Amino acid sequence: MRQAILVGGGPIGLLCALLLAQRQIACTVIDARTVEQARSDSRLLALSRGTWELLVPVLGSSLPARAAIREVHVSSAGDFGATRISAADFDGADLGATVLYGELLAALAERLDAQPAVSVLRPATVSALRQRPDDVEVALDDGRSLSAELAVQAEGQVADERNGAGAAPEHWALLADVQLRPASDALPQGVAFERFTRSGPLALLPTPRSLGGGAGRTLSLVWCMGEAEAQRRCALAEQTLLAELRQQIGSRIGDVTAIGARRAVALPQRRRAQVHRHRLVALGNAAQTLHPVAGQGFNLGVRDCFTLADELSGAATVPDALARYARRRQADRTAITTLTGVLPALFASRFAPLAIGRGLGLALLDGAAPLRRQFAQLLMFGVRS
Repeated sequence: MRQAILVGGGPIGLLCALLLAQRQIACTVIDARTVEQARSDSRLLALSRGTWELLVPVLGSSLPARAAIREVHVSSAGDFGATRISAADFDGADLGATVLYGELLAALAERLDAQPAVSVLRPATVSALRQRPDDVEVALDDGRSLSAELAVQAEGQVADERNGAGAAPEHWALLADVQLRPASDALPQGVAFERFTRSGPLALLPTPRSLGGGAGRTLSLVWCMGEAEAQRRCALAEQTLLAELRQQIGSRIGDVTAIGARRAVALPQRRRAQVHRHRLVALGNAAQTLHPVAGQGFNLGVRDCFTLADELSGAATVPDALARYARRRQADRTAITTLTGVLPALFASRFAPLAIGRGLGLALLDGAAPLRRQFAQLLMFGVRS
């Protein structure tokens, strides 16, 4: 049986191990966190319709609780255009869903428990990784050494390849759950908002969590801005922060009545030019870290996992499989990283002709159903190879 070592025990690492095991490839997963640390991660993950459809047959009855995304309202502060992408554009099918990181990880771990070909080492840290002609040797900080036909890097962020070190990120985000009283009582459940402001995108996403009693519905806030503003707003009193948030959201969306615990996080954006070397391959955040606009990062990583598993299952040699994998993933990675890199800068600009153009673009999307569906298909399924 072919063997693989996966460095990283988050959802992407566990999903990759599960897919490889289902294809008769034995896996050892190495993760620096304890089980409790991994499962207590409260981050919200945005899953596209394509990602959810891939996960359903893999997880079966172990699927985590989800909050469906049925509509996405896109607007730009100060611009006249707006658009709405709806499940009605796709015969009523959900556009996607959100799940909690820890709950998805627990669901994947449950399925892995039934796979005797998978072992998970926690907590364990890789101290060195050496490629040899016929295998890869992975040394752990406790003195142990493992070897396999290939190694998969599935954790961490991409280093700045120009200087070998992580450059300071330009973008940060304020994360919190909020309660929103919608401007319209007729607003259906499952609505997400993407609001572009001059300081960065602001998203409100359905969430399986509840903020508690109070008026409105609970949504998860991802408010992008510079580091100084993120740190300042994170320290504000609740009512002061709510006042600033209301100003950015605008009255057409609704009134934010409460906000929960908040934290400021850095948003590094880097892309590894080459995702494989001989018997080593990187996927997920180890291959590309994206701006959270449009919620594409995790979905790109899931598609990485499925493509890698398919290539390894039918390849005569590991290097050939990894080379084909890299070629198949190039178009999707390039398209999505370019889109998520360009959109924030495009909508942040105050240049008048550009502002008119983006307003017209949103209005065109709203009025042209075929164009709107084509754009949504890209966000839901990526570039198919």
